[in-house]
Amino acid sequence: MTSDGSSTLAVAPARTTHRIEERSIVLQRIIHAPRDLVFLAWTDPVHIARWWGPHGFRSVVRQMDVRVGGQFRICMVGPDGAEYPIKGLYRQIVEPQRLVYTDDWDDERAPQPSEVTVDFAEVGPEETLLTVAIVFPSRGEREHAQAQGLVPGWSDSFERVDAYLAER
Repeated sequence: MTSDGSSTLAVAPARTTHRIEERSIVLQRIIHAPRDLVFLAWTDPVHIARWWGPHGFRSVVRQMDVRVGGQFRICMVGPDGAEYPIKGLYRQIVEPQRLVYTDDWDDERAPQPSEVTVDFAEVGPEETLLTVAIVFPSRGEREHAQAQGLVPGWSDSFERVDAYLAER
């Protein structure tokens, strides 16, 4: 634990890292693709459907209106066929540097959405530092999401987007 009360752990050896704070989780990973392409992978429904979600899941993009005030709806489908629908509202878009959106279950699971900030930092011509910061309405909501596997799920998504973009 650091002096500010946060902790830093490696999820995948030297690949994805995360930091836990009172109401937030911050994850980082180097993606081996140019920043413009990584940003496109996050904003184009065809790309999102190819990598969004943990290993073994597939995703169906039901709506994706990438503009400030626009909404998205994505349904993650688990290996057992169980559906996990999510929805969000885009609050800020700075192409190709940042996305800010709300993130919520598209059903009765969570009473309040979290806010997600995705930063795309160019660290080389073929590498992007991807930082996902999730701020929850309360510490309890953060703890619940963490207990439900949020960090390993995002780590899987990072691996999937990296592998998907490596194919391109």
